[in-house]
Amino acid sequence: MAKVKAVGILRSYAGDEVEVEGGKSVEEVLASLGVPSPLVGIVLVNGRQVEKSYVIEEGDEVKLIPLLGGG
Repeated sequence: MAKVKAVGILRSYAGDEVEVEGGKSVEEVLASLGVPSPLVGIVLVNGRQVEKSYVIEEGDEVKLIPLLGGG
C-alpha cells in the first residue's frame, strides 16, 4: 500500500490521508478519489516533485498540494 495525503482544499475531496494500491498513476488515483486533476498544483512522492503520470509504488508517500491562486 501507498499513502496519499491531501493538503488544503484537496482534503474536502480525498480526506486527510488514504491508502491506495501501488501500480496506478497519480492521475488514476486522483480520478478514483474524485479529485479534479486541475486543482492539484504539485505532487510530491517521498519528498520529490513528480508528474501526475508517475506510477505509485508500494510504500510511497504521496502528498497532493493544491494549485495556489492569486491576483
